[in-house]
Amino acid sequence: MRFAQFDERGPLTTTELGALRSLNAAFLTARYELQSASALWDRLTSGSDVADVHDASTTFPFYGQAVGDIAYGASAYERHVALIAWRYTAAAVVLGVAVLQRVVEAKPPLTAAAVEELCQEPTLGRLYEALSVPVADHLPEREHALHELLDERTRTAQQWTQVRDRVDDAIDLVLEIAVDVDAAHPRTKDEAAGCLLTEHCPPYTDPVYEGVLEPLFRLAEDIPFDISRIITKG
Repeated sequence: MRFAQFDERGPLTTTELGALRSLNAAFLTARYELQSASALWDRLTSGSDVADVHDASTTFPFYGQAVGDIAYGASAYERHVALIAWRYTAAAVVLGVAVLQRVVEAKPPLTAAAVEELCQEPTLGRLYEALSVPVADHLPEREHALHELLDERTRTAQQWTQVRDRVDDAIDLVLEIAVDVDAAHPRTKDEAAGCLLTEHCPPYTDPVYEGVLEPLFRLAEDIPFDISRIITKG
């Protein structure tokens, strides 16, 4: 598992560090499982093309039916794993940003209750707020040329902005889905921002997390290392 090395005597409490580590292990496990599920789906998609050719020359459709039945289950499993991955990855980002901010600002450690709350799946709006924090501005200088530092900070800021914008798109999509099915909730963008993605990603629609989850993985992986850099530089 990829996780930053921390001095147990450092400024992070056992609760904060334990929660960061646990969420890291959870979302990385889900990420690897999602990669396997996606590979299975891709293989079955190719298999369905072969089955179509095969079935065209016979009156017995069992080959195609078997591939189709398996593919249906694989698709459902892929989405199931993706939603689990989303829950833990989004929580890892929100908790990580909260810990990073409190270390930078030299504030008291988060309470156990606060950490527990931050470990839950955040609403889309809460995730958007976390992604709006100028993390790049808090990162200490590396031991290289100034222009390289500026490039690094610019790249980091752009990366966070891009993911934040994609979360904003997901909020819009949650609202569009509700309108399409004439749901009672949400009816405004503010209401959509107060939703949990896992509860508003019906199986009959394109995945709401598409285009967001993979870059969110990268941010969630990077945050513990960013915190470690800040602590090391003091």
